[in-house]
Amino acid sequence: MDDLTEDREQQFDLLTAAVIGVAIGAGIALLVRKGPSGRRPLLPALDALGRGAKWSGAMGLEGARWAGDTIPPYARRARKGAARGANWAREQSEPLLERLPALDDVTETVRDYVDAARDAISETVEHEARDLRKAIRRQRKRIGI
Repeated sequence: MDDLTEDREQQFDLLTAAVIGVAIGAGIALLVRKGPSGRRPLLPALDALGRGAKWSGAMGLEGARWAGDTIPPYARRARKGAARGANWAREQSEPLLERLPALDDVTETVRDYVDAARDAISETVEHEARDLRKAIRRQRKRIGI
């Protein structure tokens, strides 16, 4: 590739990183800011999520009790098979869970992305400000101010 194309691609990559950084920063700021009520907008959603999880757990337990009481005698063998299947699934899922990254690792990765985006945005703003100052000086010199 020629230098002009490569330079434009780098500028496009930098602009993309800046836009992503601004979007992430604005989203995080909106989630953690305090609203007019004095509460953070994220807290009602987390409260509702907790209530929903509690309700679904209670209903699931109630449904399991009902199902356990209504199983006909000929289906008890199937219940034992289901228990064996559940045990097998639990044994198979443990290695998969171990392969998932820890929350600290994910947090660190996101922090690195945000830091890189912030640095890219700062560099871009500084570069653009320098170019703008130069353009203003050229224009002032051209018109004799």
